Amino acid sequence: MTGSGLQGLQNHVRNEWIERLLNMTKAIRSRDFSLYLGAGHKRNDMLVPMELADVEKIKHAFGTVGFAGRVYYQAIDYFIRLKIEPFQAVLNTWMRGAKARVGSRHIPFTEIITWCQETSDNQDRNTLAEEVRSICALLMPFSYASWKALLNVLKHDLGYPEYIAFCEGKRGISLTESGSQAQDFLGQTRETYRYFIEPWLNRVTGMSLKPASRFDAIYLLGLRYLDHLFPQSITIEKIADFFRKWGIDLIGNSALHIHSKGVPGCQSYCIPVDIPGEIHIITGPIKGWLDMESLFHELGHALSFTYTDPALSPEEKDFFQTWALSEAFAFLFQRMCMSREFLSEVLGLSSENAEVVSSAHAMKWLTLTRRYATKLVIEVENFRLGRLKRGQPFYSEVMKRESGFYYDPETYLFDLMPDFYSLDYFQAFIGSACLSEYLSETAGADWMRNPETGNILRCWWHNGNRVDLTSFLQETLDRPLESGSFIKVNQYELRT
Repeated sequence: MTGSGLQGLQNHVRNEWIERLLNMTKAIRSRDFSLYLGAGHKRNDMLVPMELADVEKIKHAFGTVGFAGRVYYQAIDYFIRLKIEPFQAVLNTWMRGAKARVGSRHIPFTEIITWCQETSDNQDRNTLAEEVRSICALLMPFSYASWKALLNVLKHDLGYPEYIAFCEGKRGISLTESGSQAQDFLGQTRETYRYFIEPWLNRVTGMSLKPASRFDAIYLLGLRYLDHLFPQSITIEKIADFFRKWGIDLIGNSALHIHSKGVPGCQSYCIPVDIPGEIHIITGPIKGWLDMESLFHELGHALSFTYTDPALSPEEKDFFQTWALSEAFAFLFQRMCMSREFLSEVLGLSSENAEVVSSAHAMKWLTLTRRYATKLVIEVENFRLGRLKRGQPFYSEVMKRESGFYYDPETYLFDLMPDFYSLDYFQAFIGSACLSEYLSETAGADWMRNPETGNILRCWWHNGNRVDLTSFLQETLDRPLESGSFIKVNQYELRT
């Protein structure tokens, strides 16, 4: 066979694998969409198998770096999911059956966060904390088994002796450097956080920080105690009117499907079944601030997918190993809808009420960003030292030190997200501030009401997931991913 003939055969093989992986990816997302809607799945919905030999063939054909390497890591993700699903299914079954008892009420384990957001009684939340500690101790072996299965697949099947080494290769970054950046951010914001957190907690709950737990923090961050200021006339249709000023149609967009179901405060999701042709948002009814935040967050994801250039290759739009860029768009929208300007100028709140809500949200924003920075520091250190279950005391100690709230050691594995997603969140919080600052400089301080903003956003979204967040900021905005913008804006809002 001639050189050109061999090259043609190799290209044919590569294209076949890309097409197969794209179909597998869409099948996973479609099945996830059905599950989140509560439709379940049948035995004939089982995913297409992938063997270790297939992974090796893909590695040989594409390598492990650059855009081609994305194909390899997409195959690995699929392979790992098939291996881990049986363990995860057992854990999910036990989690669905577990319930915490508070007085005469039985709260399903999967609804604890929503319940905490709604519950103003300090003693009830304290009782829940004790119940959750026992439930997590009971469920821990199942969670641990799922994590051990993942680490065993990486080590024995795929040849990665360390989880950190795998994640660094997949993302093309140094997690040690990322952990150091998170540690620096914690140092830069520690004094401001400590100055504001206890007075805020005391005003809302009457508690001091010393006895407070993470469940008190969940209530604090839920902002339900400010829902009496929420304009009940807000609907998805009225939100759509706002986006039309940017030339963005939420209602008539055939690719975008918004499913409003369940109860206020339920977990919201964006599922891109087919980028950019079929994007779903699953959210609850809009009854308060948390519900509006959730919808705007998912719209940030969804619109970035629906405006992706369909001509991009799967490696540029479908196969991406970090969600930080998409999360940055989501946080940009989430923070925008809770800003003083949006609350007063778009929703029509009085200046006094707009300041109350936006100031509380600014404190929430700082708390959440510090939470994920802290989690990243903990996870990097625990995985560096090979501590899974043994990392629980360190988790509890550092979370208490940085947040002020007590975290039970038993909850560690249930607060641990795969693939260092805590890094995606941390970077996205910081990155969204860089995006907002750029829009202010380019489209004006009133950028959220400037039609030109829609053109800028569509231009950003057109490029899909061609680059990660750090590269996007550098190439498109000519600025680094650093915390200065976040700290400047957040501290100004808090002190104002």
